[in-house]
Amino acid sequence: MSGAVEISFIFAQKKDVHKIVRLINCENKRSGAVMKVTPGGVMKWIESRHSVIGMCNGRIVAHEAMNVWPRSGWVELRSLVVSEGFRGQGIGYSLTKMLIDSYRKKKRKGVFVALKNRTEKGNGILVDLGFREIDIYSVPMELFTIRSYSERKAFRLDL
Repeated sequence: MSGAVEISFIFAQKKDVHKIVRLINCENKRSGAVMKVTPGGVMKWIESRHSVIGMCNGRIVAHEAMNVWPRSGWVELRSLVVSEGFRGQGIGYSLTKMLIDSYRKKKRKGVFVALKNRTEKGNGILVDLGFREIDIYSVPMELFTIRSYSERKAFRLDL
């Protein structure tokens, strides 16, 4: 995509559920990611106001969510996806910042974590936002109920 495009960043709504699921699962399939999202999982993010989207001309072109884990209280960034033609424009940065800022307004303290595959791109976004890489084994076990530690990196931001 050439030239600047107008992207609006908003909290996702219930009507967006199936479009978000389709976007995430299609992009994950292209990238080789093994985790899939379900409408029920996306709905939980939306109902908690933990799901943000990037819109261009009425189309959802990006998404990210956060999940607050009940035992540890850690906040995990989840499902950052930017459609192929929209990458490299700071959209991922804007979505991540929006989630962090919205959480910061509700609570003053907390630990954000982003788990990445070792080969995954987008680590620069996290570093630019103040995250630092940490030992994967210092992340609470509850974040690994459906995935393993192997081939993962962890980034942490303390609020």
